[in-house]
Amino acid sequence: MKQHKVVLYNTEGTGIGVEEKVLRDMGCYDKFNLVRIDGDRDDDFFKEAADADGVIIVYIDMNRENFEKLPNCKVLTIHAIGVNNIDQKAATDLGICVGNVPTYCLEEVAVHTIAMVLDGARKITQMDRRVRRGEWPDVTGCGKIFNTMGKTYGLVAFGNIPRRIAEIAKEFGMRVIAYDPFVAKEEFEQNVVRRVDTLEELFAESDYISVHTPRLPSTYHMIGKKQFDALKPGAVFVVTGRGGVVDEDALKAAITSGKVSFAAFDVLENEISLGEVESGSPLMGMEEVVMTPHTAYYSEESLVQCRIDAMKQIVEVLEGKKLPSYLVNKDVAGKARFQK
Repeated sequence: MKQHKVVLYNTEGTGIGVEEKVLRDMGCYDKFNLVRIDGDRDDDFFKEAADADGVIIVYIDMNRENFEKLPNCKVLTIHAIGVNNIDQKAATDLGICVGNVPTYCLEEVAVHTIAMVLDGARKITQMDRRVRRGEWPDVTGCGKIFNTMGKTYGLVAFGNIPRRIAEIAKEFGMRVIAYDPFVAKEEFEQNVVRRVDTLEELFAESDYISVHTPRLPSTYHMIGKKQFDALKPGAVFVVTGRGGVVDEDALKAAITSGKVSFAAFDVLENEISLGEVESGSPLMGMEEVVMTPHTAYYSEESLVQCRIDAMKQIVEVLEGKKLPSYLVNKDVAGKARFQK
């Protein structure tokens, strides 16, 4: 019996136990041959995947040239929500289905974001740093400290994660506004969130802001001096989406001027794919800035569920002969390799 070959490259977690359990639960364990490649080994991956029916990836840049190295591949899934490293047109042209995991880490990123916002409201990290240095600052020693009741929370983008953040923010007594020109007005109304028409309007009204925009050529440095100038003094500013959306030099100037009293980042513009950060960020060393190393997505539970959902989509295509549940390149329908 010919098995479906699936190569997992640099994917989240260890081993293939989670994926094997998916196959057992779906009654097709004997029909698959799983091969895992860890580490930064692109050459080994493409050599192994040359005859693969499916692949599961995370970080590698899947451009047209790389897709063409997978002549037998029918489906690629990614352990992520964002697919900015995937050339969707190339995949469609070659008949390869691409699936992501849009429900991955939704709760984790939402909670991480709110935790950063509350840190900014209460200045907990800044106080901790000073106390550990032997200081005992008074209540105004770390900048303005805010209540959350009646304040305005501004969301830049309004996908699944920001919608969950909106729910949590309301529990802390905040009213929520959002900017996202690609989401229908009715979806804002259903979530009881007021839609604003411009970033400047959002910045002018908000006490707290979090940014969830994907990194695209059109979103590079979409937030800069013009937006920060619109802020009320003392705003809290958080980014847990993608690096490069915010002009970090402009943010540094906004912090220095007092427009921003606290900023927190889980992602940076010069972030390296495996989580390291170049020391050149202008935000490094600023007392008013808190950073985490692109870990907002993580929890033990989210990691396992992501692996399950990615593997299930592989099975749907290769064994079920149907499009994956979370198909990204929808134009591939009707001309996918598995349909020929």
